[in-house]
Amino acid sequence: MNRQRLDIAIVGGGMVGMAQAALLAVRHPQLQVALLEASTEVPRVPADSYDARVVALTQASRELLEEMGAWDAIGDSRACPYTEMRVWDAEGTGSVRFNSRDVQMPNLGHIVENNVVVAALRARLEALPNVELVNGFRLESWWRDCGLWHLQPRSDRINVIEGLEENGEVLRTRLLIGADGARSKVRDLLRIRCQDTDYHQTALVCVARCEKTHRHTARQRFLKTGPLAFLPLAGLGDENHCAVVWSADEALARELVMLDDQAFCLNLEKAFESSLGKVESVSERFSFPLRAPRRVLLRPGCGTGRRRRPQYSPAGRPGVNLGLQDVRVLSDEIGRALKRGLEPADISVMARYQRRRRGDNATTLKAMSTFKSLFGAGDLHWRWLRNTGLSMVDASPLLKKRIILRAMAV
Repeated sequence: MNRQRLDIAIVGGGMVGMAQAALLAVRHPQLQVALLEASTEVPRVPADSYDARVVALTQASRELLEEMGAWDAIGDSRACPYTEMRVWDAEGTGSVRFNSRDVQMPNLGHIVENNVVVAALRARLEALPNVELVNGFRLESWWRDCGLWHLQPRSDRINVIEGLEENGEVLRTRLLIGADGARSKVRDLLRIRCQDTDYHQTALVCVARCEKTHRHTARQRFLKTGPLAFLPLAGLGDENHCAVVWSADEALARELVMLDDQAFCLNLEKAFESSLGKVESVSERFSFPLRAPRRVLLRPGCGTGRRRRPQYSPAGRPGVNLGLQDVRVLSDEIGRALKRGLEPADISVMARYQRRRRGDNATTLKAMSTFKSLFGAGDLHWRWLRNTGLSMVDASPLLKKRIILRAMAV
């Protein structure tokens, strides 16, 4: 591949960046695509343990992974379909139960470990002739000249890459896509502002082995201090393992992190009302703050008689399912441009991409904030309101069906 004349360069080799590269390469084999990843680590899927970080893939996300040829490796590995989802309020009797039978589907989605998805996508990229995965590329700076982006890596990190000069080879591309996460170097270099919403909560994640089997059911209990979820896992020969995601106020989270495993298991079992019996053991715990970007400024071009702002498409969004739908829409719009004889970086591509994705992303982020406010309120009025609401949803097959179909199409 000619790194001096790439069609598309994607910065960020996480799940969404890899998916973007794979889908573009599969749909448009005439394009030369490079995926630039700062890390040199190769994802590994242990045969005897689970990754505590998981994603609940919707049907729409599965279909996209199938199209790019990555799903077989995921589905044959440790994708756990869940056929039911139970949600209930810790401060009341309100609850709702969603079942795949409500929409005549085999399941509601799949719980998959992050490293399983990343390993499958990486293997797919390595099999595609028009994609190059460049590990160890830590972007330092760029400039634009003759219609191309010139990407300069950090020279102190690039010398470990075979075939690159010690001082760092400059890559040149027609279109640059940023998929490098919340602390995006691409966004910073473009001076695109992003306001974050800090929920003042910390998410603790681990894998728990429970006394009772999960029966392919995802469970979530809304506590006043934050939601607690047990998500079913498969692949180690039993149905007793669940991925735990405990979102708690920062003070409580600090206390939970300091507990030993035995004390943490007891607290976890109590917080979950022993819904799966005794919590017998837990894996290593990880924690991270919960924040969401409140607004992303997308600037495909501006001004007459001035130099255009850079064409920039942030493929990564909060939530992997949202990010994968960003991937699909951006690929759609690039394909539309190519059919019309336009450049992949044409301003119309970025404008249409923004219009199609803005509403869905904004609605999802608003819903996240609303749920946080609603279930964090402790006064009697709000407790009655949310418990009544949950019970009303559970009693309405039509409303449940609409909610399920909307969630599966994310």
